[in-house]
Amino acid sequence: MASKVQMFCGTPYNRAMSKHLRNGWPALAATKITPQFSQLALPLLLLALVLSLLPGSLMAQAFSYAQAYPGVNYASAPLSDRVTRLMADIESGDVSLVYDAEGRGYLDSLLQALDIDPSSQALVFSKTALKTRFVTAATPRAIYFNDDTYIAFIQNSRSLEISTMDPNLGPVFMVFSQDPEGPVVEREMNRCLRCHDSYSMTGGGVPRFLLSSVLANEKGEIVTHEVSIITDTSTPLNRRWGGFYVSGNHGSQEIMGNFVIDDLAKLRNLDLSVNGNKTDLSEFLDTSPYISSGSDIVALLVLEHQVEVQNKLSRLNFESRTRIHEQGDISDTELEEFVTPLVESLFMLHEVPLTDTVVGSSGFTEYFQSLGPEDSEGRSLRELDLKKRTFKYPLSYLIYSDAIAALPEKVKKFLYRKIRLVLAGEANEEVFSALSETDRVPITAILRDTKAEIFQP
Repeated sequence: MASKVQMFCGTPYNRAMSKHLRNGWPALAATKITPQFSQLALPLLLLALVLSLLPGSLMAQAFSYAQAYPGVNYASAPLSDRVTRLMADIESGDVSLVYDAEGRGYLDSLLQALDIDPSSQALVFSKTALKTRFVTAATPRAIYFNDDTYIAFIQNSRSLEISTMDPNLGPVFMVFSQDPEGPVVEREMNRCLRCHDSYSMTGGGVPRFLLSSVLANEKGEIVTHEVSIITDTSTPLNRRWGGFYVSGNHGSQEIMGNFVIDDLAKLRNLDLSVNGNKTDLSEFLDTSPYISSGSDIVALLVLEHQVEVQNKLSRLNFESRTRIHEQGDISDTELEEFVTPLVESLFMLHEVPLTDTVVGSSGFTEYFQSLGPEDSEGRSLRELDLKKRTFKYPLSYLIYSDAIAALPEKVKKFLYRKIRLVLAGEANEEVFSALSETDRVPITAILRDTKAEIFQP
């Protein structure tokens, strides 16, 4: 089957400008406006306003990763992610995809080729996709994922949306055209990065994956921005998954999933318990067009953790490669600054505790835990707890990821040394004291059997 790989050559925001905006604007409201300050601030604010109104391609030229991160070459470096490797196999004739003209096009075949299990399906009805006109409460976007790749399917759309964690470049975004004569993949570096760049937010201007929680109506439109937030594992469950359907049981814990706001009066006294603990989503929508009938809460918990770690990893990768490119080396002080936030997320130190048992609905729990690897006693970092926290052993399975393996050698060794210090109870930061010896001992044993290189000096 013929295929084609293309590229959109837009570029996103500038790191230095993003830091000025991120650090400057919150302080601006509390700053006394003097004539001297106005002479500097007003032109900058006007410039920012003009840039925000520029077409995407011009804005991309104004904020260039090539200038901010010359050591990464985000736009021009060869890709080595899972999707790019698959497309090369399709081009060579080693792999072919099956097109279902009466159903979901290449979706089912593509998921199988990428080793993505359908039980990972998450249904999102808020208009947070490229093809927003097709997304409603009746026709949500379905997202499927594995450890590094996310595929989004939208009914009536002629393309699939793809984001994937490239080992060297971090989050990469693509559009997969559902052409019956052969799939066409285009790399997207303009429209996607308007949101999937951490400009003026926590990542400091690097590409990121994004999970948000909003209140949306039956058209998928956001009805209020007062509760719209970007979420991670530190977000309380009663603020998560607005604009998502959620299937499974979560006991007395409240969530924002399954709420379609058809009457703004409901916002005055929103009862989150009404639409929780749903194992069957048929009361909300027809799920027959989708591979799975659910939107599994366990998959969503794992997804939340995974995205948080990958975003911290993206930041570390961009910043460290840039320092090495510009300075020829990177200091331990700089490494400590960039590595520590990743280590905190790897050890899940900011996760909000569960207060009741969580049970999935799609089989994702069993599938995910089966992936291993296991130590000599059959333990795995993928084992789930789902009673007090998501994982039984709080160190991320992403420690095995290609993205960590591809870090510059000095950076990777520093990361491993930091992990050893945490496991030995010798890390200086107070935050790591939350990891008990009861957790550290089995994690250490699992790593010695499955990732021994961490313990090499």
